[in-house]
Amino acid sequence: MINEALAANPMQEYRTSLRRKQIHQGVVTGVEVHEPHGKKMQCALVRLNNGLKGLIYEDQFDRHKFRSLVGFIDHTIDFMVLDVQKLGFDPEKVQVFDEEKGIVLLSRIQALDELQEEFWETAQEDHVVTGTVSGWEDERLYLLVKGVSCVLAIQDYEYDWTPTARNLVPLGTSLTVKIKKIDREKKQVRVSRKELLEDPWNRVRDNYGVNNYYSGVVTSVVENVGIFVKLQPGVEALCWFPPKSPPHGTLVGKSVSLRIKNIDQEKRRIRARIIKFPHLIY
Repeated sequence: MINEALAANPMQEYRTSLRRKQIHQGVVTGVEVHEPHGKKMQCALVRLNNGLKGLIYEDQFDRHKFRSLVGFIDHTIDFMVLDVQKLGFDPEKVQVFDEEKGIVLLSRIQALDELQEEFWETAQEDHVVTGTVSGWEDERLYLLVKGVSCVLAIQDYEYDWTPTARNLVPLGTSLTVKIKKIDREKKQVRVSRKELLEDPWNRVRDNYGVNNYYSGVVTSVVENVGIFVKLQPGVEALCWFPPKSPPHGTLVGKSVSLRIKNIDQEKRRIRARIIKFPHLIY
């Protein structure tokens, strides 16, 4: 009976959704250009149930002005059926449901507003949440968690050294993180992915032993300090310069063999001696 009712009136599911203020998720499948109110703008296209087509006008997609919505194609977003009353319009005069064309007008902004209200009411420090990557700069990623933009500093992404957050992960990637700091007055949230990962130094004595030999990759060379060699993500050994070492510029990124001389787990330090360089750098 339900299927028969939907076949007779495919819009009914979304009319009900508007009344109940339900939030949905869907994938942006395309971007089209339309002219609502005589103004040309991009619209995100979302395929809805019952063969319907959802349109999110550019001004209902995000309060931030994007140069183009094309970058959101294939990304999952939150949306609601557009409530025109919240925009000050008469629902009798604005056609949200176009029965003839099978189009439903949607709003991502209104969905994010609802989710944000829920976040600020319930979120606490140390809570584990899931968000999607919405942007990046050199030193941080931005995650959208229930509509709230959260900052993930590059040093809180993982234990391994990461040079930049740019293009570290694709936009729209889902990440599970821990809330480190909430400032409700300033509407700022800091999160950490690293705190949910196992610290590699917890098992460093299980994995490495003094006077034993291992391979690693040179990550940097610092004058008057030594050569840093990565043994595994998040664990590096500091090696002094051998009597006969190749030019420093040829070392970074190369695999070397080393012998561990000392492990200080508390200070997170390993001292070692390089015993073999690859032949190709001589």
